[in-house]
Amino acid sequence: MEVKLIDSNLDYKLNDNFDISLISELPFLTVEMNVHKSCDVTLNIENKNENKLVFIINLDDNVTLNLNEIKKGTKLKYQSKINLNNSTINITKLNDLESINECSLINLNKENATINYILKTVSKNMEKYDININHNASNTNSNIVTNGLNIEKGKLNITVTTIVNNGKVKCTANQTNRIINLTLNNCKIRPNLLIEEQDVIANHSALIGNFSDEELFYIKRLGINHNDTLNLLIKGFLQNNIPESLSEQLFSKYWRGL
Repeated sequence: MEVKLIDSNLDYKLNDNFDISLISELPFLTVEMNVHKSCDVTLNIENKNENKLVFIINLDDNVTLNLNEIKKGTKLKYQSKINLNNSTINITKLNDLESINECSLINLNKENATINYILKTVSKNMEKYDININHNASNTNSNIVTNGLNIEKGKLNITVTTIVNNGKVKCTANQTNRIINLTLNNCKIRPNLLIEEQDVIANHSALIGNFSDEELFYIKRLGINHNDTLNLLIKGFLQNNIPESLSEQLFSKYWRGL
């Protein structure tokens, strides 16, 4: 099912799986989505003018939401809030904007709440992401993957903060963060694990740099020139773990044009 938000115009078909409302009050446009049944949703956000947007997602118990969130356009200030009870969200965020400042708050409020989160972005100017995950109950799970390709005038900053307070046992908190920086501009990753409980599985990784010599050599030894090798590596990086049809639609210009 598709939901379109173009500037302040919301378009979707009425259904039993979720309800969605839009409040247009300056300076922020607010959209709230309440999910009642398991479903697959593609959310297309396109801002032709500089916008400030708040998006709130609430899941009922025993619900799984598979969400592809695609953002295109100019400058965007974006706040998202996801509230999970005994529910699961698998969210893939694909961003191709002039610039973005995005702040995400994820609340895992009941046992078995699970978020699997993948971010793919191509940064051409300033981009800033601040992702906060609160494990508010025991037996909750968060798996966060952020991948950014930094080009042109891009300056990409990613902060991921996972909080597990004392007494919230049997939680799993994973972070995997990587920026491929094809410029000399400064990029930053801040992976924060604020864990007060011992009975937790928590891991994080952060990597900034160009593709490794080993990656380049592996393809070049097949007789492929440097530019084509770079484009193949960019394609693999941006397509990994996401639907190929979405990556081709949004990102193919970057591995065909660089």
